Amino acid sequence: MKTNQLTRVVLLILIGLTSLSAVRLTQVKKIKVGDSPTYAAISPDGRLLFVANFASDEISVIDTASLRTIKKFYGGHEPVGIAITPDADKIFVTNLAGGLIKVIDAKTYEITDDIKVGDTPSNITISPRGGQAFVTNYGRGRIGRVDFIDTSTHRVLGEVEVGVRPLAAVVSELGDRLYVVCGGSNDLYVIDTATRKVITKLPVGQAPDALALSPDGNTLYVSNSGTNDISLVDLIDLKEVRREKVGSKPFSIAVNQDGFIFVVESGDKTLSLFSPDFEKITTVKVGDRPIDVELSPDGRFAYVTAEQDNRVLVYEIHP
Repeated sequence: MKTNQLTRVVLLILIGLTSLSAVRLTQVKKIKVGDSPTYAAISPDGRLLFVANFASDEISVIDTASLRTIKKFYGGHEPVGIAITPDADKIFVTNLAGGLIKVIDAKTYEITDDIKVGDTPSNITISPRGGQAFVTNYGRGRIGRVDFIDTSTHRVLGEVEVGVRPLAAVVSELGDRLYVVCGGSNDLYVIDTATRKVITKLPVGQAPDALALSPDGNTLYVSNSGTNDISLVDLIDLKEVRREKVGSKPFSIAVNQDGFIFVVESGDKTLSLFSPDFEKITTVKVGDRPIDVELSPDGRFAYVTAEQDNRVLVYEIHP
């Protein structure tokens, strides 16, 4: 390699390292919410953050401009999972103990319907196209399930048996595939949403609790709280390609549109930021027993729920 070529390569590497080191997280606010906040959901326009408070049976509404709680409303008994339809008309909330999904008007915050599902609905996600909601459900014994719900009629369309303790799911951008992690059986299920059939199941790390898609939809990141790592799953070949070590008990994960990866490490009480190549950029301390991380649509802020602190911590993302 000629000298000038070598110099150019070195400069490119240095520029890349400098740009990564410039990315940082700065805490800007701690917001008081209800008791034991678990999962959160941000409105499609990014103006409101809704937080499910497990112990106080309520949903907190945070104004993301003023960074304060502007309202609380009843979310059913033991609300855990929460999701908003893409048209921002409805909020769906799982009630862990009651086996119910509360359907809430996103303008009036009034409950408009109760949907009976399996015994222990843990979380919920909605298709990007808005037609279906998918509820991960612990079920009974050693068999978990996913309930499929029509978001217009609120009718349960069917159910699919999966592994033990399904806690989280994510839907492909086209809405044709659903990916479900089962923390009790250490596997990932791939489900066809049209036929409601399992396409395959894959082994991942121990106690997988969360998952997120890469911007191009070709890679799935699975956080394994039992092995303190992230499984990278190739969704073209449907296989785990490698694992990356992170902090203690990674419980939640999110990926922004630039491919940067945010991991809540519950055991360390931290939020870590990684590059798309999984180079660690920074780690910041968060509250006690952090649960969920949500990203603003514009990519400027990260919101972390801290269950023991009864707070949502807000971090500005500096590119």
